[in-house]
Amino acid sequence: MALTHLPTELLEAIVEYTVPEGLESTALTCKQFHAICRPFIKPTTRDLRDWLHDFAYYADDFQWTNDIRTAFDLINRIAQEPLLARYIRHADFSSDSRHTKWWGDMPRCLPAEFYCEAAVRELLADSPHLQRAALDWQQYHANIRKDLETTHYSQHAAAFLMTLLPNLESMTLAKLWIPLAATDQLIRSLTNHANEPRLPNITPSLAQLTRIEVLTSTGSHFSRVVLGGVVPFLALPRLQSLHGISCTNHIRTADNPTHSDPSNDTNIGQALTSIDLVACCIDDIVIGHLLKHTPRLRKLQFSYATRRHPDPQEWDICKFLAAIECQVGSHLEELSISIRHLQESIPPGKTSMLGFQRLRKLELPIEVVLSNISGARGKTPAKSAGDGFSTHEDDPYISDLVPVSVHQLSLISNDGSNEHAKAIELIFRDFAARKGFTLPALQEIQLSCPNDADDAYKNQCNKLLAECEKTDVVWNHPLRCLHSSIKLPV
Repeated sequence: MALTHLPTELLEAIVEYTVPEGLESTALTCKQFHAICRPFIKPTTRDLRDWLHDFAYYADDFQWTNDIRTAFDLINRIAQEPLLARYIRHADFSSDSRHTKWWGDMPRCLPAEFYCEAAVRELLADSPHLQRAALDWQQYHANIRKDLETTHYSQHAAAFLMTLLPNLESMTLAKLWIPLAATDQLIRSLTNHANEPRLPNITPSLAQLTRIEVLTSTGSHFSRVVLGGVVPFLALPRLQSLHGISCTNHIRTADNPTHSDPSNDTNIGQALTSIDLVACCIDDIVIGHLLKHTPRLRKLQFSYATRRHPDPQEWDICKFLAAIECQVGSHLEELSISIRHLQESIPPGKTSMLGFQRLRKLELPIEVVLSNISGARGKTPAKSAGDGFSTHEDDPYISDLVPVSVHQLSLISNDGSNEHAKAIELIFRDFAARKGFTLPALQEIQLSCPNDADDAYKNQCNKLLAECEKTDVVWNHPLRCLHSSIKLPV
C-alpha cells in the first residue's frame, strides 16, 4: 500500500514527526504532502532556522525577542517553544553570561514579560535526565536561581541546557564551564543514555554531537579550563573531535573534592579520531588516562604552556611521549608536540618512538633531542653552547626518536640556539648515507629557523638542506616559522 493512500489523519500525524528537521523536504515530496505540510510551515520557520542553526549568545539593546545572553535565557525560550531546541545544529556557548558580566550598563536579564517561570519549572520537573541522574529538580532549580543571584553565570543552567538539544552536531562550551558534582553527574547520565540502544525515531540529546571545543576565559580568574570537566562529554557515541585551549590537569574543588579516573569508563573517547590541545599544562598521567580508550584516534596535536598556570610543575616530555605511545602507538598516524611557554627546565630522559607503528607525520620540539642527549650522558640539559655533545656516545638514544614509518618530519626550535644546532648536527649526521636504512619512508623534512637564530644553527640547517638534495627528501620551510637566511630550493 502506497504511503499516500493512508488516511489524511495518519499522514498529518506522520508529518508532525518531521518537524522541524524534515518538514521542508517532506513538503517537496509531492502536491499531497505539500498540502498537508502547509499548516505546519509558519512564516517564521526560515527565520528560526537561520537564527538557531548556528547559534551564539547575542545581545541587542533594541530587539529583545532574540536577545539571549545566558543559558537560562535559552532554557526559558525552549520551555515556552520546545521546537526551538531542534533547530540548533551548531552552537557557540562560549559567551554565556559574557555580556551581562562584562557590560555593566546592560541589563542582566530579559524583561519579566519574556520569562515564564511556570514553564521553566515544568520543564525541569518533567526532565527524564534529572530523574535518571537522581537529581531533585526542585533543588536543581534552586541552584540555578542561586547561581544567577550570586554570579552572572550558572553552571547548573549550562549543563541542563545540554539535555535539550537532540540535533546538536558541534558546540563550544562556555568559557566559564567548571566541574561540579551535580552537573558532572547530569552529563554522565546524559552520555550513558546516548549510548543505550534505542528506536530509530528517538534521538537523545547530544547523540549527534561530533565536535566539542573548549576555550579559556582570558582576563578573568578562570584562567584555565579544567580538563576533568570536559571528560564526561568524551563518552558520547559520535564525538570525533576534541579541541581544547589552555586546559590543565584534574584539580580538587570544594564542590567536587575528587575527580573520577576517566580511564575507568570504557566509553570515554571510543569515537574520537582527532584531539587538538593548545597551550595546555597537563602531565603524562592525565594524557595517558585521556587516551586509554581511543582505538580510532588518528591525529593528536598538543602544545605545552605554563603561562597563567598557578603552580607549574616540571614537565617530563619523555614520560609524556611514552604515555602516548603506550595508549595509541599502534594506530596513531599524526603526532604534533610543541612548546609555547616553559618556566621549568625539561629533565633528562630517554624517548623511544619505535612503538608508533603507523605514524606518518611527526612534529617534535628540539628539546626532546636535548633531553635524550642529557639522559644518555647522565646530566641536566645543557645551558650553554660550550657543553658539547659526544655524537658517537649519544647516537643510539637519538636514533629511536623517529619511527621508520614517518613520511613527514618536523622539528621546532623557538630560539635557534647553539645547543639546538648541536642537536641538529647529531640527529642528522650522515643523513644522506643513512636515510635508506634508518628512515626509508621519509619524504619531507620541515625545520624551523627563527630570524634571530644563531649562526651555528643556520649553518646546520644549510648542511641538512645539502644532505636532503642528495636524497629524494623534500625540504619544506614551515609556514608558521619566521623567514630566515636559510637557503631554500627554488
